[in-house]
Amino acid sequence: MNEATEELQVDPEQIGYVQVVAWGNRLGLTVMLVGFVGYLSGLLPARIPPETLLEVWSLPLPEFLVQTQSSIGWDWLQYLENGDTLALLGIALLGGVTLAGYLLLLVRFLGERKWRQLGMAVAEIALIVMVAANWIGAGH
Repeated sequence: MNEATEELQVDPEQIGYVQVVAWGNRLGLTVMLVGFVGYLSGLLPARIPPETLLEVWSLPLPEFLVQTQSSIGWDWLQYLENGDTLALLGIALLGGVTLAGYLLLLVRFLGERKWRQLGMAVAEIALIVMVAANWIGAGH
């Protein structure tokens, strides 16, 4: 049998990972689109009105935070009723999709006692968490 007619073999872990990533991407894009459309159309309230966005967008972060009465960290989650913040949640969901996929792999590899793969999943999860927490990353 040559390579062209050989049947493709896909591990169940790969299928599970792809399903988690695909659903997470759909969810993140949907939330982002709903927030963005709600923000621009005025159907959802806005923390930063669209007409002032261009004025504050290019400000240095400390000035932006003062002008928009925003904060850093996880405080933004309390403003999910606002369209602009809801769009940010969609972006955050997209950023977390890979982590969700690796968490699924971690559980599967642990259950199947696939120690090398489990070690790689743990390393990937640790790296994602450290970068997201800004414990490692590019210099400023």
